Amino acid sequence: MPTRSQFQVVVAIAAAVWAVLLLLQGVALKASYLKPYSLAVGAVILSFMAFDRWLWRWKIIARFAHRPVLRGTWRGRLTFWVNPSTGKQLESIEAFLVIRQSYSTISTSLITAESVSMSLVGSLDAPREGVATVTSTYRNTPRLLIQDRSRIHHGALMLEIHGSPPVRLAGRYWTDRDTKGELAFDGRSSKLHTDFKGAAGDSYVT
Repeated sequence: MPTRSQFQVVVAIAAAVWAVLLLLQGVALKASYLKPYSLAVGAVILSFMAFDRWLWRWKIIARFAHRPVLRGTWRGRLTFWVNPSTGKQLESIEAFLVIRQSYSTISTSLITAESVSMSLVGSLDAPREGVATVTSTYRNTPRLLIQDRSRIHHGALMLEIHGSPPVRLAGRYWTDRDTKGELAFDGRSSKLHTDFKGAAGDSYVT
């Protein structure tokens, strides 16, 4: 989202263009015309903030925003990689993806019974062949009592968004521990959970 200074520059340019056009039409300018300037800047900033945070998600506006609304908690499963040394694959586990989203930003939290992965950088990419994607780099923090076997690490994930409105997220992840796997989410709640117990006890719409 643009900063206040950027808004001021845009409004100043618009005011300058407006003044030049009036002069070309032979209209005399008065100093009093500049009095509403600060009010105009404030109104523009508040309008953009309201759009960025809330208005873009309204159905009547979302149709023209061309940005899928993903905000909420998604229920799904995490499928682990195959260990090359043993040839065995661990059983998939229940996972919850919490997405916080405005029009200009997106962040994710991947919650399992043992750890939480908080996004460091997130982006929502434009659709390619009708499918948009969410990408994120994250820091995974396991519960303290299991960090002897599961250390803190970093990774990245990429999820494709299916349906309009979105009904399924599916993709893959990889980490700096040389592990990788797949993720799929098809249940959704409007609540933004912060822990596994709360997320597991919620109801989800599929």
